[in-house]
Amino acid sequence: MADMLNPSKISSMFNAAVGIPDRKSTLSQSEEFKSFRSSFPLKNVAVDLHEYEWRYFEGGDKKTPLLLCIPGASGTAECLFRQLTGLCPKGYRVVASQPPPYYTVNEFVVGMDAFLDHLAPTEVHIFGASLGGFLVQQYCVHRPKRVSSIILCNSFCSTESFTNGMMTPMYQFMPTLVLKNIILSSFNPDQVPVPVAEAIDFVIEQLDTMGQGDLSSRLTLNGTSGTITGLKMEEEKITLIDSLDKTARPAELREELWRRYPNAKKASVRMGGDFPFLAAPEEVNLYIEVHLRRVGVTVNLPNLEPQQGGVEGQEMTAPPPR
Repeated sequence: MADMLNPSKISSMFNAAVGIPDRKSTLSQSEEFKSFRSSFPLKNVAVDLHEYEWRYFEGGDKKTPLLLCIPGASGTAECLFRQLTGLCPKGYRVVASQPPPYYTVNEFVVGMDAFLDHLAPTEVHIFGASLGGFLVQQYCVHRPKRVSSIILCNSFCSTESFTNGMMTPMYQFMPTLVLKNIILSSFNPDQVPVPVAEAIDFVIEQLDTMGQGDLSSRLTLNGTSGTITGLKMEEEKITLIDSLDKTARPAELREELWRRYPNAKKASVRMGGDFPFLAAPEEVNLYIEVHLRRVGVTVNLPNLEPQQGGVEGQEMTAPPPR
């Protein structure tokens, strides 16, 4: 019976019933992703009275300051795998996380407190994508001394544009397939470069692993009216990473975020779409590194065995993901 309730199995059964083949993205079938899954085990932990668990992947030296990554409304912990594969070999401690269903900001703050207690970092820096970035800002408002710096990727500082009147309270009662269609309707249907298309396909495939609670809670948080006020973090400790091509986020929300943090560092990805951390990981990871160095994070490169034919004394580092 447990297998029958698995959301991915339910989706597969539905697709088979209507004649739609199961979606297997190019990225999920790649050797890069398979290597990631073999190198970074999935962890689950229940840290508070909530009945669900945080899902996360972790890598790097626990004595190093933590970079915690939080996805957007349609993302899973797997969607941030290229931050682990790109940054952990360079000595950074990275956790790609997926919060359990939280329906209010207060629930998220309490859950985040408990999750950070579990991780026990020496210092916390957070990368938040889209809705994840909005929740990161809310967390910093409520816990101003706990986070050292933040990186906001394709994010926003107000949900007013997403507020949907009487619809928002109904999300938690809608079936999974309806919620998926609501999320899918926000994706860019136009022709896009191959890396952006592959990132979208990967995220759509990951949606099949998310349950009704995951989807309804994300849409509820996204659709509940809220604006960031009272964030006391120095703007020099904030970096804004934005895709310049078409995204689901309205352009005015990006401009509003820039006005909200006029002295924050700004970085642009020319062709990143809604998921630049997947579509353009080399650029995004470079911006993350620059940010962390600027706020004082130093790391020691792990000891790597010299490769055959390497030059004596030459520093050997893992290549960036392709």
